[in-house]
Amino acid sequence: MVFNPLGSELAWLWDIIAFIIAFMMILIIVQINAAIEKSGKVSKNVTRKVIHIFVGPVAVVAWMLFSGGVFSRWFALLVPLLFVVLFLGIGTGKIVNEDFVNSMSRSGDPKELLGGTLYYVLLFAVVTVLWYYVPVTGIAGATPMVAVIIGCLAGGDGLADVVGRKYGGEKKFGFGGAEKTVAGSFGMFIGSLLFSYILTAIYSLELGFEITVLIIPILVISLVATVVEAITPKGLDNWTVPITVILMVVLFFYFIPAWWPFPLLTI
Repeated sequence: MVFNPLGSELAWLWDIIAFIIAFMMILIIVQINAAIEKSGKVSKNVTRKVIHIFVGPVAVVAWMLFSGGVFSRWFALLVPLLFVVLFLGIGTGKIVNEDFVNSMSRSGDPKELLGGTLYYVLLFAVVTVLWYYVPVTGIAGATPMVAVIIGCLAGGDGLADVVGRKYGGEKKFGFGGAEKTVAGSFGMFIGSLLFSYILTAIYSLELGFEITVLIIPILVISLVATVVEAITPKGLDNWTVPITVILMVVLFFYFIPAWWPFPLLTI
């Protein structure tokens, strides 16, 4: 089952509409977050992580709005690509958007959007190309891979920073300038578990598999991703966390297939 109220002949038109809806959903999150930041009720550190935590999950759930047709993956890809263009424009000073800067940077410097924020959307673009959940062969070959990748990257890595700053105290560890805490690592583990389970459960409603199949695999992936995040040098966890998830799934696929009974790729 995929969503297409216009019928197969107009699947392309519905995909355009779905793209617009998905893009607007993310813009609304940014604007709401910017308004909260302007109110002074929360710090920039929190607002930027709210974006990190919720934009990815909202975007992958929005994939379920698309028709699942031959063009769906590429219209879905336009969402992160447009944000890549926006971040490049804002970061280089060619586009002025205070809401984006205030919501996604620590210092208020637009150039910060050329760092971890840009890496985040670039990674999402790569994930869309390789793991858009419905292949051209149809829903039978679908995979919830993106649910676990984004669960660990958005929920885990995002919550790690929030929990670490709130409860981590002065005792820190890390490599390459990173400042990790035990509390932050605990937040990473819980966030990875929680968001991966929730997103996978949402996908299971459409893909028709039992969520219980992935309880242990997600637990193991979350634990390994937590260890990797803890030892990752500053500014690189937006890459190391998803790469870890992918490698773990590959290991499951070849050596413990019962833990990953889905395709590795959907292209």
